[in-house]
Amino acid sequence: MMPIPRKKTDHFRPVGVVLAAIICVAVLVLSLQFIQAQDRSIIAIKGGTVLTMAGDTIEDGTVVMWEGKIAAVGKQVSIPDGAKIIDASGKFVMPGIIDAMTYYGIRPFGLNDRDNPVTPENKVISAYYPFGKMMHGEKGIVKDNEILSGGVTTVYIAPGDQQVIGGQGAVVKTYGVDYQTFTLREPAAIDMCIGDPPKQPMGMGAKPPVTRMGIATLLRKTLLGAQQFDQKIKDFAQKSGDEKGKTAPPPRNLGMEAMVKLLNRDIPARIESDFVDDIRTAIRICDEFDIDLIIDSGLGAYKVKEVLAEKNIPVVLGTPTHPFVQGGEVSMTPDLYREMDDYNAAKLLKAGVKLALGSFGFGFGGFGYATQGRWLLIEAAYLTGYDVSDEDALKMITINAAQILGVENRVGSLEKGKDADVIILNGYPLDIKTWVDQVFIDGKSVYTREGGLK
Repeated sequence: MMPIPRKKTDHFRPVGVVLAAIICVAVLVLSLQFIQAQDRSIIAIKGGTVLTMAGDTIEDGTVVMWEGKIAAVGKQVSIPDGAKIIDASGKFVMPGIIDAMTYYGIRPFGLNDRDNPVTPENKVISAYYPFGKMMHGEKGIVKDNEILSGGVTTVYIAPGDQQVIGGQGAVVKTYGVDYQTFTLREPAAIDMCIGDPPKQPMGMGAKPPVTRMGIATLLRKTLLGAQQFDQKIKDFAQKSGDEKGKTAPPPRNLGMEAMVKLLNRDIPARIESDFVDDIRTAIRICDEFDIDLIIDSGLGAYKVKEVLAEKNIPVVLGTPTHPFVQGGEVSMTPDLYREMDDYNAAKLLKAGVKLALGSFGFGFGGFGYATQGRWLLIEAAYLTGYDVSDEDALKMITINAAQILGVENRVGSLEKGKDADVIILNGYPLDIKTWVDQVFIDGKSVYTREGGLK
């Protein structure tokens, strides 16, 4: 029987399939390139002096932003076809400014729970409201051009300082689509105060501690209670199934649950204190309970700089131009005035203490906008007149602040993979004549100065 001859087309069928596949792939690649070429969400800032705050200054550098992240930073960077290119020649490009201590976005009279000196369960994010005009409930998140004009893209928001333990602070961006997108870390710390503010008269039926001894005692009692609460939870968890069925679990306690986060070192304690004795009390208590500490304000911190450096305790200083107006209240006393030293930051830095700057300013409230935080670049520049280097001054409002706040994996420097929070300035950042021309948050332009970039 003779074999059946195969058709010539059969012989070439596999080759035809391969050719068809190649053509399909080629069409797909060309389509993707076309789509990419039309994708204006890819933004390249080109030609400026790039201050990465990660150790490098790049002359005539390029920053590429895509899908909310920094895609590339460098001198020789390939820019995708079709990307929107911003010419920053003669300008400076750097990460967004971080205000490490604010009461931004909270009603001015809603900062302290005046019925109780100890409320660790309170969450400031519950009072943070950037929606609508002056909190009237209009749709959408409102851009506060006042704070954006200073290049501020990230802030730490805190409860007030008139309680011994005010509650849990948070790190948020100054603009976003919703709570999820603009919240970087929550909770980020528990805010406390040792000094004069918690001794002020509180609400009806509430008695504040009237001495520093009373403040320290309240802190220790609360932390001891948290230790006991945590042990009860652990003891119950170790019970067998039968034992758990016979006994009720410990009741929920939101305050103690918050304090346990301190004991587990999930978050630090932020303790506002200015006098040396108050700072030392804060250090002793945190050492006693093995919890992480950040000193806020710290007007007299230079006097214990060696201790702070040895224990790796960072300090968030208030504005050096007017350090007594913090939280919107004038707290100057003769004793506090004598504690002040214009070289506080320089002495702390020389000792090896990590520093950040905080405006302690309000915003979005009844008394106006966040003008205090707007001027952080000028506050940093002011410090350079008192032996702080330009690099250290800029770090205090960028990467140092991010590290102290625990968000350095997202913001604080221009590095590939970090959030595309970028600002363009029309001159050197620490020059009094310099303005912020444009601000990007998550790769989106959220502010352009009138008369700035065209």
